[in-house]
Amino acid sequence: RKVFREMAEQLEAASSTPSIQEATTSTTEAASVTSSTQEATGELYVSEAGQEADDGAGCAASLDPDLLCSICLDFLFEPLTLKCRHSFCRLCLLQASRLAPDGGACPQCRAEISFDPKTHALDQGLAAKIEEAVPPDELEARRAHTTATLEKMAAANSGPYPLFVMRGSERGFAPGATVSLHFFEPRYRLLARRAWEGDRRFLWAQSEPTAPGEAGLQPQAALLVVLESARFRAGGEADVRGRGEALVRLGRSYVEAGSGGLWLATVDESARPSSALPRASPPPGSADPSMLEGTAQRLRDAIARGAPAYNRGQARRCADIYLRAAREELRVSGARLVRDSLQEAVASAESLLREAEEADGGHARERKEKAAAWALRHAFDHVFAPL
Repeated sequence: RKVFREMAEQLEAASSTPSIQEATTSTTEAASVTSSTQEATGELYVSEAGQEADDGAGCAASLDPDLLCSICLDFLFEPLTLKCRHSFCRLCLLQASRLAPDGGACPQCRAEISFDPKTHALDQGLAAKIEEAVPPDELEARRAHTTATLEKMAAANSGPYPLFVMRGSERGFAPGATVSLHFFEPRYRLLARRAWEGDRRFLWAQSEPTAPGEAGLQPQAALLVVLESARFRAGGEADVRGRGEALVRLGRSYVEAGSGGLWLATVDESARPSSALPRASPPPGSADPSMLEGTAQRLRDAIARGAPAYNRGQARRCADIYLRAAREELRVSGARLVRDSLQEAVASAESLLREAEEADGGHARERKEKAAAWALRHAFDHVFAPL
């Protein structure tokens, strides 16, 4: 606005010809359109003082720089101070962390954000200084803007739930059960961030959603999980803990574009199951979880290499990575759970990949390759379940 205002004043002083007047009008209209667009989208807060044209300086221009937010460039409102000592408006920090699905970090120095911006206590010292320095009408304007923006964010979070897909044990897949998960795939790191900064709920299904509209298919079961805690590591991985809230049936399901394969799904309230769902019995035998740690880590490493290939459309490469890892674990591991979980999956994947090589069309080949990759991935999840 300052630039626009100075341009208008210079043009008006230089000449009053129609062409100059037209340029001045266009410049002023452009400033008005810019301001209207920002206000409509909520992308940028503009203080009331910044709209005054008498002296060209709003409240923020006269404040101590330590009382300014480096994101919105206005005075700090509901200030939060990170461990790195950088301070931001609560709303600004919340919006910035939502744009960082691989883990919340300080917008200035990238230090880890160790708390939830939505609920963390204000920096009372900064808040008191702001109240002394900023006129009440400007504080009220910021309060109204913040409230309206948070309401919009809450409304956006009322849509489909992010969906986690992993085969789990019967005991863990039930209302009231404790759910502890470590997310390391990019799509599930995004899930954790979305759920934690939204309404703290996500869906857990034991297999990918069935194709919509297929005849004879019943609505798929899922567990609605409520998050109680989340820890986001510097590399983006997330450790979450929560509990099963209810068994539900999936409604509309789809993969979100640009998410690396993250499923989103609605809940079909009309088909909510009334009791525990029938499930296949777990493989016979068990093992001490400590004996499975090495196997689990090697399988996770295989997933970390294979999942990105799958998400790029290279299902065969993903299946080959998983297959090599599964064969190696069958060779070196003596745990019965590993053997029972992987043997059948390896045989199934090998058969599917042979069929893929003999398939006539590219679509049929790709479908077989994806089925092979998922057969092995679900077997890996079964190995992870006791841990």
